[in-house]
Amino acid sequence: MHGYHNRIARVNLTEGKVTYEELPDEVIRKFIGGKGLGYYLIYREVPPGTDPLSPANKFVFATGGLTGLIPGSSKVIAVSKSPETRLISDSSGGDAFGPKLKGHFDALIIEGKAEEPVYLYVHDGEVEIRDAGHLWGKGNYEVAKELWKEHPKASLALIGPAGERLSRIANVIYDTERASGRGGLGAVLGSKKVKAIVVEPGEKPGVASPEEFQRLWQEFYEHFATDPKYEHTRNYGTSDGLRSSASLGMSPAYNFSRPYIPDELASKLGGDEIKKYEVEPEWFVHGKSCPIKCARYVEVEYKGRKIRVKPEYESIAMLGAATGVFNFPAVAYFNWLVNNLGLDSIATGNTIAWFFELVERGLISEEEIGFPVTGFGDEEAEERLIRLMAERKGIGAILADGVKRACERLGRGCEFAVHVKGMESPAWDPRGRRTYALSYATADVGASHLRGWPRPHQLPNQGSAKELVPSLIEGRDESYITDMLGVCKFVPYKMEDLARFYSLATGEEWTVEGLRKVAWAVESIARIHDTLDWVTPPLDDTIPPRWWEPEPDGPAKGNAAFIDYNDFLEARREFYRLRGWHEELGVPLPETMEELGYPEFKSDAERALEVVKKRMGL
Repeated sequence: MHGYHNRIARVNLTEGKVTYEELPDEVIRKFIGGKGLGYYLIYREVPPGTDPLSPANKFVFATGGLTGLIPGSSKVIAVSKSPETRLISDSSGGDAFGPKLKGHFDALIIEGKAEEPVYLYVHDGEVEIRDAGHLWGKGNYEVAKELWKEHPKASLALIGPAGERLSRIANVIYDTERASGRGGLGAVLGSKKVKAIVVEPGEKPGVASPEEFQRLWQEFYEHFATDPKYEHTRNYGTSDGLRSSASLGMSPAYNFSRPYIPDELASKLGGDEIKKYEVEPEWFVHGKSCPIKCARYVEVEYKGRKIRVKPEYESIAMLGAATGVFNFPAVAYFNWLVNNLGLDSIATGNTIAWFFELVERGLISEEEIGFPVTGFGDEEAEERLIRLMAERKGIGAILADGVKRACERLGRGCEFAVHVKGMESPAWDPRGRRTYALSYATADVGASHLRGWPRPHQLPNQGSAKELVPSLIEGRDESYITDMLGVCKFVPYKMEDLARFYSLATGEEWTVEGLRKVAWAVESIARIHDTLDWVTPPLDDTIPPRWWEPEPDGPAKGNAAFIDYNDFLEARREFYRLRGWHEELGVPLPETMEELGYPEFKSDAERALEVVKKRMGL
C-alpha cells in the first residue's frame, strides 16, 4: 500500500535476535497505524493478566498512516501494557523520531528482556542491538549528548533513571524535549533493559498521487502558518493555557482544590511571562518546522544554574499551579529535571500536589517524611521530591509509582487523590465543562484529556450530561483518528482534510465515516481486552471524589462534575448505548464487532460479557 513500507521489525531481547515481518494491507485497512496498529499488536500478543513489568509484556512504537507526510504529522505512538494502570496504554510523542522511524518500518516491536543494558540502533532498514552499559544510570540530557556524538543525524527515544528503577510513572523522552509521557511506559523499557532507541533518517514511503499531495501540502502549510485565526497559538503555543483553564474554573491549582484562580496569579505562569525567557530553538528541537507551534523553547536561571527546556501547558500547570508554585523559573527547572530523570510531568506534579495537601492537612509528619515540607508552594521540597521519586529513596519510594499507590501505601488521603483507574488526572478539571468528566471516566487509558471534549462548552449545572454524549463520542473518534494517522492535535485539520490526504497517500478512497468506524473498533477492542484483564466497567468507569465537591468560587462556583450521581449514570448508560456496548455492563456487544466488520473479536466480546456478569454476581 502506498504511504507505508509494509514492514514491522521485531526485536527479541531474550534471544538477541531481530526479525522482519510483512505488514499486510488488510491489517493496515483495519487498523491504519499509530494507536490502531499498536493496540492490535498488543491485543494479539499480550494476553490479559500479563504482568506489565515481565518479559512477557511487549512494547510497540507505531508510526501513523500520515506520520512525516503532511504538516504537523510528527507523531509516533508508544503502546504497551501500562505498569501504572495494567491497561493497554498508548502515549503519543513528537519531534523527529516518528518520521525517521517511518523511513524504515511501520512499527517496531520490542519483546523479552536483555541480560545487560542495551540500545537499539535503527538504520538502513535494519535494527542492531548494541551495548548500553556506559549509558545506564545517566540522565537523558547527558545520554543524548553522548549518542549524538556517535549518531549526529539520528533521533532518540530515551529512558532516564526513573525508568531504569521501574517507576510506574516513568516516561519515554524523544530528543530531550518531547515525551510519550502517560502510563509509565518508560518502566516497560527499563524492565527490558532498553536505555534508548536511536533512529537514523530513512526513506520516506511514497504516496499514490505525489503532485496533488504536494499541492495540498503547500496549501495547508501556508494556511496554518499565516491565518490570523491561529496567531495566538503560533505566538504562545500552549504556554498561555493556565490563564484559559483558570478563567473557566478548570485549572488543577492546589491539587484541584481551587480550579478557579485570579488572572494575576495565573499570569505568573502565563504566555507573556514565559515569552520573556524565549530563545532560538536548538538544532534538535524539530517542532520549529511546524506551522503551529505548541511550545516555546526557553532559557531560565534557577539557583545559579542556567537550563534550557521546552515547556508546555500540561507540564507548567501540573508542576506549577497544581503544587502551588507560581515562579516560572522554578517550574521550568522542574520540567527540565523530570525530562532528565524520565518522569511523567503530569503524574509527578499530580502526586506531589496530593502530597502537599496531605502535609497541609496535617496527615503526615516531618518525622515520616524525613525533612521539612511546608505544603503548597514549597519549591525546595518539590525539587527534592522529584529527585527522590526517580531514585526510589526515602519518601520518594512511596511516591514513585503515582498517586493511587502512594495513598494506598500510606493508608490516607485517597479521598483527595485525583486519578481514574490509577492514572493521574491531567491539568483540566472537568467541573468547569458539562459532560467532560464522562470522558475521563470512560477513556481507555484512565484519566486523559485527549479522549474527546463534549460540545458546546457549558457548565455541568446547565443541563443533563446525557445530552452532550454524542458530541463527546464524535470528539473521541477524532482523537483516535489523529492518533492513528500520526497527526498532532494542535494542527487544526478538519476530518475531511485528513480523509482526503490519506486517500491521496494510499491510493484508496477513505471517507470520514470509514475512519470513524476504525476508531470505534479500536476503542472497542481495547475495552474487550481490559475487561478480560481486570476492568469491571460499572465499578471502574467512575471519577474521583474531588470532582463531586462543588467548586468553591469562580464561573463554575457550585458545580460538581455532574448535576448528581443519577445524571452521571444516565450519561454513562447513553455512552455505552451509542457505542454499541452493553448499556449496564459497558462491554462491547458481539454483534457490534460484527457490524463494524471485526468479527474475529466476537468470541472475546462474548467472554468479556460473561466475565463482567460473573464479577457483578449476575
